[in-house]
Amino acid sequence: MKYRLYENATNDTSNIIKEILNNRGISDYKTYLNLTDDVEIHYSNLEEIKSAVDVFSIHFDNKNIIGILVDCDVDGYTSASIMYKYIKLMDADYPVKYILHSKPKAHGLSEDVIIDDDIKLLIIPDAASNDVEQCKELKNKGIDIIILDHHEIEKENPYAIVVNNMKSDKYYNKNLSGVGIVYKFLQALDDYYWNEYADKFIDLVALGNIGDMMDIRSFETKYLINKGLSNIKNKCFNAFIKAQEYSMNGKINIHNIQWYIVPVLNALIRIGSYEERELLFKAFIEQDEFFEYKTRATKDKPSEVIKESIYERSARLCKNAKSRQDNAREKTTTIIMDKIEKECNKKDKIIIVDGTDVVDDGLIGVTAMKIADLYNKPCILLNKRIENNKIIYSGSARNTNNSPITSLKDIINTTKLFDLAQGHNNAFGIKLKITKVNDVKEKLNELLKDVIYENTYVVDFVLNQDEITTYLINEINKLESIIGQGIDECRVAIENLIINKEDIQLLGKESNTITFVKNDIKYIQFKCRQGNLLFDWINDTWDENDAVEINLVGKPSVNEYGGIKMPQIMIDDFNIIRFIKSYNEDEDSIW
Repeated sequence: MKYRLYENATNDTSNIIKEILNNRGISDYKTYLNLTDDVEIHYSNLEEIKSAVDVFSIHFDNKNIIGILVDCDVDGYTSASIMYKYIKLMDADYPVKYILHSKPKAHGLSEDVIIDDDIKLLIIPDAASNDVEQCKELKNKGIDIIILDHHEIEKENPYAIVVNNMKSDKYYNKNLSGVGIVYKFLQALDDYYWNEYADKFIDLVALGNIGDMMDIRSFETKYLINKGLSNIKNKCFNAFIKAQEYSMNGKINIHNIQWYIVPVLNALIRIGSYEERELLFKAFIEQDEFFEYKTRATKDKPSEVIKESIYERSARLCKNAKSRQDNAREKTTTIIMDKIEKECNKKDKIIIVDGTDVVDDGLIGVTAMKIADLYNKPCILLNKRIENNKIIYSGSARNTNNSPITSLKDIINTTKLFDLAQGHNNAFGIKLKITKVNDVKEKLNELLKDVIYENTYVVDFVLNQDEITTYLINEINKLESIIGQGIDECRVAIENLIINKEDIQLLGKESNTITFVKNDIKYIQFKCRQGNLLFDWINDTWDENDAVEINLVGKPSVNEYGGIKMPQIMIDDFNIIRFIKSYNEDEDSIW
């Protein structure tokens, strides 16, 4: 185990909150903790937004049929939802159609999308900035296109009106997701039509930005999320909060939504059937509906048929999809790891592995992320597919957290060997000719020859055991509600911590949770197994050492159970410095 302080950290505990936020690049921490609407950037700073309003108004005022393409992730669903609901709020009978991908995990104007001939205006939120050829084809059919996106612009698109913060120099917040750009468009429509509707959807703006892992160090993005989570009205969003209430411990914050709501939504969007995905979108646009549902029988209660709302049904189906996804991912990960051991060179700087016939398209991203985490290096997971009557590789690339590579996508594009690399900097889709794989490996190894992947924990403080106090942990816990992308949980390194063997307990059904209390602070490490030196020592009844001295890295928090609050350190990792053996009984000293 290795650890180091954040760059430019001072290890100063006199103002704990200031130090933690400064470590994450926020120098004006007081403003960040008390954001107001003056951090919002006016929509007029987005290029082409006036043209988008003008084109929208022409079609809307003439009651031309409008189509809205729903992209396959949480940002896509929320951004399409608020666009659809805004139009229906202006005119409940307006002819607007939503268009779902027939394949899960497809994006933009992919080949599975069918645009009806009667659609005169197509609105594409959260995608398609670079779908130039597809836009040209639709434009030639007489369809106007408005793209409301936030992904990197890689090609000029003269066939659509592209509203995108990444191409707008005056819109300096590049960490606003697709739903954020749609929200800005709705603000512009508000001004044009003298409406006050945009803020009715601010809760879904928050969900979409959290779902797309936007960096919340952006003052504007964080302000919109704050505003949204304080005004949750959407029935579907509320149903998911209720369904995950136990896991979230009743706390609605960025971290809990990111961990307990976004993953179940993405699971169904990625692996659910078309009917399930459509049901979820209908729930987001609040099309009230009820279904009969037969509950499972238990030993205490027989099965019964109950009425279930579309919102309850969506939450249940998403949780079921997450369970299926987890099980499938574990199986495919095991197979992919076996292929890596047999087929890949461990010296390669990036794992590139063929998952054809092993990994479904809906699982390729999450499996690549799992592999990257397990091997502590980036992973490109490939599937063979037929495109334009040719067999090619398509797949997903994922980087690790705390990687020395800041943008994997930039590295990939530097090779000039990929046909496509689109998405976020460290999580994106790729296309590649099968004949180019060996050239790619060689080029990447050359580009990254000086890169060293180390499992080094970055910590806010390096302290001794006496400096770990309840005050310190309570102060750190005050930041619980703002943890999210870019604002990582606080970690501390504790050096020269001495633990008596008799004070250590093993808890859990499998007795694999280590816990002990030191200076009124509870220390805990879950899922310990053989090979964990502390775990092995505790279980060795023949070992004569009575104590151990360790350095550890962990996350401070406050656990609340049954109304009792307990400061604690969740142990990530540790090094044993020495074992301590008691003296003989005839010696005066205890140690």
